Amino acid sequence: MTPRRISSAVLATALAVLSGLVFLQDTRPAAAAGSAVTVAGAGDYADLKVTVAQTTNLINQVVNVTWTGGKPTADSAVHTDYLQIMQCWGDAATGPAREQCQFGTLYTDARGGSWTGSRQVTYAPYCSPEAEKAKTCPAGLRDPLETITMPDTGNPQYVPFTAFDGTTIEGKPGNEYFDATTTNEIPYGRTGGDGAGEEFFEVQTLAEAPGLGCGALLTDGTGRPCWLVVVPRGATEVDGSTGDAKPHRWLDSSPLSATNWAHRIVVPLKFQPIGRACPLGSAERRTVGAEAISEAILRWQPALCAGSGSTRVFGFSQTTDELARDRLAATDPGLVFVNRPATPDPARPEVYAPVAVSGLTIAMNIDWQSGLGASAEQQLKEGKRLPDLKLTPRLVAKLLTQTYPAGADAKHTPVAENPFGLSYDEEFRELNPDWIPDDKDNAASGNQLPLSFGDALVGVGQTDMATQLWEWILTDAEAKAFLTGTPDKWGTKVNPVYSALKWPQTTFPKSDLYCTKLASDAGQLLDWCTLDMHPYANNMHDAARSASRGDTLVRNATARDNVGAVIGWKKGAPQSPGKRSVLAVTDVATAERYGLPMVKLRNAAGEFVAPTTAGLLAGVSAMTESATVEGVLAPNPAATDAAAYPLTSVLYAGTVPSAITEAAGKDYADLLRYAAGNGQTPGVEPGTLPFGYAPLPDSLRAKTREVAATLDRTAGVPLPSASPTPSRTTATTPRPATTTTTSAGIVSTTSPATVTSPAPTTAAATTPAAGSRPVAAVPTPKPAGHGSAVPVAETRITPASPLGNLRYGLVAAIVVGAVAALAGPILLRISRSRSARTGR
Repeated sequence: MTPRRISSAVLATALAVLSGLVFLQDTRPAAAAGSAVTVAGAGDYADLKVTVAQTTNLINQVVNVTWTGGKPTADSAVHTDYLQIMQCWGDAATGPAREQCQFGTLYTDARGGSWTGSRQVTYAPYCSPEAEKAKTCPAGLRDPLETITMPDTGNPQYVPFTAFDGTTIEGKPGNEYFDATTTNEIPYGRTGGDGAGEEFFEVQTLAEAPGLGCGALLTDGTGRPCWLVVVPRGATEVDGSTGDAKPHRWLDSSPLSATNWAHRIVVPLKFQPIGRACPLGSAERRTVGAEAISEAILRWQPALCAGSGSTRVFGFSQTTDELARDRLAATDPGLVFVNRPATPDPARPEVYAPVAVSGLTIAMNIDWQSGLGASAEQQLKEGKRLPDLKLTPRLVAKLLTQTYPAGADAKHTPVAENPFGLSYDEEFRELNPDWIPDDKDNAASGNQLPLSFGDALVGVGQTDMATQLWEWILTDAEAKAFLTGTPDKWGTKVNPVYSALKWPQTTFPKSDLYCTKLASDAGQLLDWCTLDMHPYANNMHDAARSASRGDTLVRNATARDNVGAVIGWKKGAPQSPGKRSVLAVTDVATAERYGLPMVKLRNAAGEFVAPTTAGLLAGVSAMTESATVEGVLAPNPAATDAAAYPLTSVLYAGTVPSAITEAAGKDYADLLRYAAGNGQTPGVEPGTLPFGYAPLPDSLRAKTREVAATLDRTAGVPLPSASPTPSRTTATTPRPATTTTTSAGIVSTTSPATVTSPAPTTAAATTPAAGSRPVAAVPTPKPAGHGSAVPVAETRITPASPLGNLRYGLVAAIVVGAVAALAGPILLRISRSRSARTGR
């Protein structure tokens, strides 16, 4: 379904001054908490206090919603005493109307009662088979405050939905604005035995929720505000009846029913503007590169173009590392962001400036689901998200090689004898004892119900971070042996398709291409193949966001053509909140954006380390210098620093000074100085460093400023016709000294230059920060050079990104390039299934 076109003429004015609400400000520092707000309930819910961890500077992200003072949820079926959470628009100072809320598409999840997940506010009577036979059915549930009544025809009535542009539609399940695959509603937020609860709520912008319009650009340059609404539910129905007076124990009515809606708790949400981060008419200075820098660019861009008199925007197009490196050989290379440098070209000296410390991670969204043997204490964790897991290099190899039947196909002969999924693997259970069953012959009797995930969501296409992950796996002797065909001590074998591959790979291949038969809803047996059961995400961002929503991307819903004939498979619904079990390979900053816990990985010292700021900085200290480019650090998966996170990466900005203009060089120098300065301050405000990046150590900041000075001196100065020496130092005509003002208001004096190449890296520029380990001069494998690029840029807008379409460029080669990098047969499968999936 295509959302209605949003009319700019009906954009509302800024949010009025809040009044009539009780706000109890959180005691955490505002910068760290993201302007957390606590709101108290009233009446029967006066003891309930709901805290939203971040309420300002929002983009499409996950915010932490916690509460205290609630009554414990009755049981695992969520029959009574729970919270229903939704996002709404609305211009009134006291909060939204119920017609303005995105809720009611998860109605098939009836754990809380018949209509508790819907917009329906007229209710058929509950009638037991005995009462129906005796013709003594009760009159049915009625809300005395409800103004929407059931007509004589007996047809159910729904609260309509009114979009922010004024369009009103019926509130029946499924509509053109939101459905079960796109909504962010949480129908059942469980309260624990201590009266506390926690949910991870995805706030959506105009891009994800076109009916709400949150973040739409207003005339004053701000983003349209919205609301988070919590409707608490107790054990009493809208008519005052309780479990003792009803024929069943659970609730039935919708949170939008007038009596329930009267108990709502509302929290204002303020969004960054969507669609324009810089003034109209600003000139664009292009940058391209690795996805892992995109979260930082997203936050830096508004500050970079907000300086006094600035008329320049830094656009960013996401590409693969390899394609970014190839741009360095172009006539105008611009500025590229890479995890690893290109092979040096003496004829075109390059410079590299560190701009961010990032890392690759396996993010997790796994809810505790009690097994039959769980104790009463363990059952209290029902539906709560697990905070961490431990994985070895071999376990990660199993997840990414279709080794488990749950990650391939249960009947697939090469892996049929392996453990069904990760949680059934004895190696995994030794490290994560909560998953060990009480009765090993009956896995379902254990503490934690074994969940059937056998793989992780991964992005399509080449990335240096994939190479780094495979190098880390190969550094571990047990994992390398497994990957090349040796079973583990419990007899689990790698999928043989993968033991024949050349390692390390630059992608996350899905090489075992197979199909099985699955019956459609029309009873037809259709081919259900690898990329239907275990599809690729578009990129790391898509993998993380999908995981946060409990969306495995599986295609198992019947797709039909325009006359209704079944033609294939389309995307299925996400897992229900409280019943989720999804893993995703992504970068740390994106995992943080979507509120995902991250697994602890075993490093070469045998320690399990999470990608915290301390772990990432220790990972930087453990790096070695590149064997081919002076002053550039390379990952060192064999490092034995016990504190080092093994998948740490330093992102570099690279360019060729002699191949860009003087003006471009000064602009890029401004960007680098900002990246090494205010851009390293962690926070959520525009211009800060997003959480998930570690601030650059002082030594790396000094290197970045050094490269900025080099660009000021040498950008646009052509190389002489004589061939440069191997030292890449070439005499040039000096440029007169100039004084410039950067977009951030920084005044700098540029000295005359006598060399065009980057200055040799000094000891001070490469020495780690105080307290860090010295960088060892150990050669690393030669990085990939120019050529063999595999573009994976995509066309869709990153959710809530002020960069808008600028984030995505170089689109045309995505399908051909990505498929070529993986396996020839995938192209045939994608081509054959393309028309079947247009109904997604």
